[in-house]
Amino acid sequence: MGRFENVADLAAIAPGSVALDLACGQGRTTRALLASGPRLVHAVDVGAALDDDLLLDPRVRAHIAELDALPLEDGSVDAAVSLNAVEHLADVGAHLHEVHRVLRPGGTAVLAHSDWDTALFTSDDDDLTRELLDRFVAHVPAQGASTDGFAGRKLLRHAAASPFAVESVHSWADPHRRFDEGSVAWKVATGILAAAGDDPGLAARAAGWVEGLRRAARTGTFLFAVTDVAVVLRK
Repeated sequence: MGRFENVADLAAIAPGSVALDLACGQGRTTRALLASGPRLVHAVDVGAALDDDLLLDPRVRAHIAELDALPLEDGSVDAAVSLNAVEHLADVGAHLHEVHRVLRPGGTAVLAHSDWDTALFTSDDDDLTRELLDRFVAHVPAQGASTDGFAGRKLLRHAAASPFAVESVHSWADPHRRFDEGSVAWKVATGILAAAGDDPGLAARAAGWVEGLRRAARTGTFLFAVTDVAVVLRK
C-alpha cells in the first residue's frame, strides 16, 4: 500500500460513515477513503484541484476553505485525515482544534506527513545527493510558500499540544522505482533543482545529478523512498 491507502486504513472508515480529507489536492486520499464505503467524504483544500470524476461523484462533497476554518457543523464527521498539510500551515494548533470541533465524540483523526530530510535516492554521487537534499530541506520557496523538511518527526509535538488523545504512531517508507514526470521522486527532484537555482555551479551539478537519476531509471536500478509518519488521534 502507498501513503494514501495507509492513512485511509489508519482512519478505520466504517461503511456508511462521514469522512473528511484535509488538503485533498487532486483527491488520491479521497479515493482511498472511498474504498472503505463511507456515505460521504468531505474533500477540503484551499484551491480547486480535485479530479473531475471526484467532483461528479455523489459520495464526495468538495469545499474550498482554509484548513483552520472548516465549513462543517460541530460533530458532523466520523473520521478525518490530514496528509502533508502541516508544513504549509501558519497555525497547526488552529487546524487541529478545527478538526477536533467537527469530529464526533470518539472520532478518529490521522495526522500524517512525509519527513523530507529522510529522502533516499539511488545516485552515482552520494555526497552530492546529501548536499542537494540539505539544500532542498533548508530552501524557502518564493511567493511566501512554506515548507518543512522535518515535518514528519514533529507531528507528536503538534499532537501533544492539541485537544486530542494520541492513540498510536506509525511510520513507513514506500519504495518507488519510477522517475517519470508526475512521480513522487520526480516532484522531489524538481524541488531540489529549484532549491539549487540561485547557485549556478550547484545548479549545473544538480542538473547532471538528475540526468543520472534518469539513466538509473532507464536501466531499472533507480530507487526512491521517504519516511512517512502518521499519528492516530482520538477525540
